[in-house]
Amino acid sequence: IVLATWRLIAERGIEATTMRELARELGLANGSVTHYFPDKSAILTAAFAHVFDATTARFERGRARTGDTGLAALRAFLLEAAPIDEERSLEARIVIAFLEYAAADPALAEMFRGLMRQWQEAFAEMVAEAQERGEVRDGLDVQAVSDAILHAVNGMQANGVLLPETAREERMLATVDALVEMLR
Repeated sequence: IVLATWRLIAERGIEATTMRELARELGLANGSVTHYFPDKSAILTAAFAHVFDATTARFERGRARTGDTGLAALRAFLLEAAPIDEERSLEARIVIAFLEYAAADPALAEMFRGLMRQWQEAFAEMVAEAQERGEVRDGLDVQAVSDAILHAVNGMQANGVLLPETAREERMLATVDALVEMLR
């Protein structure tokens, strides 16, 4: 159901992604989707959680393969979150749609905060690794840097959708590299 939601959002946008259209996409009777998800907000929440999990899993698989730490690991994470291909651009669209719902729903907002805290902790660990390795300048406030990285990730996703000229792969690579270099 989550993958069908992704397809509908990609093809028609979030407003056109209705329970009825989702049932049609899945070849189910109208109303059948409510056995799994009670409403559009629940489907969007599942889609957002899937984006979070997919981004994190891509990063973790890459890190396990390369053994990256510190700034190399941070760069790898940023590239996994950046909307540089069709899949990541769709993920960014889902994030933006979810944020619209979360802004008006305290439970969704809390879910978002919890997931983003996980990323902030991961960013803080990577920056701390970079400090230990001498990869970053002295005196960095790890928490402030972690916050800034989170803002950058969310901004890259929003701008990748709303300013598509900034989402070209070469520009996103340059953006990610600039973010990492600012820490040196």
